[in-house]
Amino acid sequence: MQQQYLLKNPYDTYKEQGVLTAGPMELIIMLYNGLRKNMVLATRDIERKDPASAHMHLMKAQNIVSELLSSLDMNFSISYDLMAIYEFLLHQLMAVNAAKESAAIEPLLEIVDVLRDAWQEVIKTQKGCLYVKEE
Repeated sequence: MQQQYLLKNPYDTYKEQGVLTAGPMELIIMLYNGLRKNMVLATRDIERKDPASAHMHLMKAQNIVSELLSSLDMNFSISYDLMAIYEFLLHQLMAVNAAKESAAIEPLLEIVDVLRDAWQEVIKTQKGCLYVKEE
C-alpha cells in the first residue's frame, strides 16, 4: 500500500488535494479551467491535423460541460440561463468534434472566459463579505 503511494506523481497528488479541499465555487472555476484547457488543446490538435487527439480533448470538454449541466441547482432562476448556455456549448462542441473546425472554438472560448470570470468575481465578492451576527 505504501509503495503504491510512493509511485504516485506528486503533481497528481497536488491536484487531487486541490479538488478535495476546494469549495463548491472553486470547483466550478476548476471545471471552467479544465474546459478551457481542453478546448485550446483541441484547437491545437485540429490545426496539427491530429483528429484522434482533437477528438479526445473535445470529448473531455463535452464531459466537463455535462458535469456543469448536472451540477445546476434549479432552485435559482439563473440556473435556467446557465442551462441554456451549457446546452449551447455542448451542442457546439459536438458540432466542432464532427467537423474538426478549429475556428468554431474561439467564440466558445470567449463564452467560457466570460462565465469563468463572472464566477471568479462572485467568489471575490463573497470572500470580501464578513458575516456579522445580529444580536
